Amino acid sequence: MLGQFAQQGRRATAWAPNPNAPIIPLQSRRGRAATSTPQALSTPGTGPHAPATTGSTATFRSIRSRVVAETVTMNAVNVEQHLLTLSRFLTPGDEEQLELLPAALTATDAIRETVATAVNTKMPGVKNLQTNVVNSGALAPLTALARRGYPEAFEALQILSYRNTHVCQQLVEKGVVDLISNTLNDSSVDLQCAMCFLLTAFAAFADSSHAPMMRAGLVPKLVLLCRTQVGGNAVEMGSRAATLQTRAAAVLRNLAHNQRNHAVLIQAGAVEPLVDIMRSSADPASRINAAVAVACLVGHEEGNPRLQLDEDLVGEMLEVLDAACQGGMKYGIFWTVWKLCQGLASLSVNDKNKEMITAKGGVEILAEVVMGRHHNQETAHRFALSALWNLAFNERSKTVIIETPGLVDSIRNILATSESPKTREVAKGALWTLGLEQDVKSLQEGGGRLVASDGGEVETHTQHVMLSYEWGCQQSVMLIKSELQKAGYMTWMDIDKMSGSTLEAMAKAVEDSAAVLVCVSKRYKESQACRTEAEYAFQQRKKIVPVLMEADYKPTGWLGALMGTRLYFNMSDVRQIPSKMGSLIKELGDAGRINAQHKDTAVRGPSMIVATASDRADSWNVYEVEEWLKRIRCAEYVGTFREHNMDGVALSGLHRMGTDMRFLHETLRSEFGIGVMGHRLRMIEELNKLFG
Repeated sequence: MLGQFAQQGRRATAWAPNPNAPIIPLQSRRGRAATSTPQALSTPGTGPHAPATTGSTATFRSIRSRVVAETVTMNAVNVEQHLLTLSRFLTPGDEEQLELLPAALTATDAIRETVATAVNTKMPGVKNLQTNVVNSGALAPLTALARRGYPEAFEALQILSYRNTHVCQQLVEKGVVDLISNTLNDSSVDLQCAMCFLLTAFAAFADSSHAPMMRAGLVPKLVLLCRTQVGGNAVEMGSRAATLQTRAAAVLRNLAHNQRNHAVLIQAGAVEPLVDIMRSSADPASRINAAVAVACLVGHEEGNPRLQLDEDLVGEMLEVLDAACQGGMKYGIFWTVWKLCQGLASLSVNDKNKEMITAKGGVEILAEVVMGRHHNQETAHRFALSALWNLAFNERSKTVIIETPGLVDSIRNILATSESPKTREVAKGALWTLGLEQDVKSLQEGGGRLVASDGGEVETHTQHVMLSYEWGCQQSVMLIKSELQKAGYMTWMDIDKMSGSTLEAMAKAVEDSAAVLVCVSKRYKESQACRTEAEYAFQQRKKIVPVLMEADYKPTGWLGALMGTRLYFNMSDVRQIPSKMGSLIKELGDAGRINAQHKDTAVRGPSMIVATASDRADSWNVYEVEEWLKRIRCAEYVGTFREHNMDGVALSGLHRMGTDMRFLHETLRSEFGIGVMGHRLRMIEELNKLFG
């Protein structure tokens, strides 16, 4: 995702290192070597187009290429000459020619600028240019200059590593990661910033470098740089000014995209300084980087305040995603589509974020991702679809998704053509939650068959107790399943009862259930699939029995609204599950019991299904009110009713306001957004049916 490269021209500093100094570990240096014009190499047979035949020039290879020819500017750079200078600075025996040190630094800057220009202007053949520079033997002298503590050497190595996994791997093998780790804390700010710049390339473009970075102990040091006061000092870096703090945060963010790194990052305390940057940085790019990192690390914690964005940050994130879809820079950076979508997929779990993302045009920009072609396209599509799936749980967002031209058809196309089972499953989840009749019908008709524990196929009329759970508590749920089977219940659990698509088999499992045990936990609430499952069970009016799997956990948000005032059966202590099964079995009664399956089969129908809706409307929870709105053809107002926490008691109070009909009409119009007279009249009539 890195893309911040040096501007044309470099500032020169007054201080220059002693060319006779021995090779030493990186020191704290605030100055840079003077970047004077490189020495002319006019000895016969050693010009820029002469063959490399003897001495230090033996390893030199011509790299004349179309890219180099196209980068000629007013300050034309003769790349071949500068590579020859570097090859002479470090002999084949790894001996430095210190008299060539100033020229070697000038050559380093010139090569960096040439490659940066090619990258920033998206010239064809950039990777060939990088490869040819590397094949000329440039990495060895550049690494030697880095060991001497020159920031420009790290920056040159960074631009050669840009989107080039092979170069990143070579530098890791040369010990550059350990070099940085050993000297990072003791170096000057501009040198630290240059080191972090290179580390960002390693983290962004070579997953194989992550393990060496973890082993080198870099994460705690980077977290410290995010916290330190000096981290606020600006250093010119690439096409914009960067601070050490934001440069270190960029490394952490790229590491955070890899789930294997999460434990180390969280243990090192990375989340809080990243949250501080997200909240307080004046630099939009830094705020975005921090927000994406926090989203990756905190995960799908719907109610976590650290995931709550502000409107400006939402707008900035969507702007850079839009720019990334077009292949352009934003805030001096080439952003990566899939990484931004990964952050949005987590951030869109939060209900307030859903509203802001939709209001800021996020659905339309995610549609660009779904309909477009991008680097790592399969992953980009999967995370974009995951974000859309989250948004679809919000009624307003759902409407925008459905009404965005071509978006639903594009989701269907990905479902039909993707070779990734994960991507197909996310596409199904999004379509299912959108609830369009043709998609729901198609998924139901193509659903996976249910398989019995003995391997035989379950008969279609068999009703069972479905165990809806998140995989983190699977072992405890399996014990509950075993106890229910001992008590004579037919059970369904996705670990051994599924063949084919997860979502399709889930739908059939819900439809064929007599009762659904919702195994409540924090991770259950955060799971898209679990929410889809629980809400579908509610829509099908199944008997829902909450089973608490996490001690002292109190569900809020959508899960709290779904559960309402139902009695919870506490199964959080696995040792006590057998002794607590009696009360659970009493609650289930004959629902799903095998010896009760064939009683009065002829009259079994919708009226025989145990409903979750309460007999009295004034005891409804928020979700039951929402279902009522859908039944009376007022589904477009579900979002406003949820915002006003309209449960059955509140609905009853709304009905009593009808004693002043003018006031009731005004309330429905101003508070609930029901501007159409016919809709208000229908609402009032249906309220009278409920409570009249």
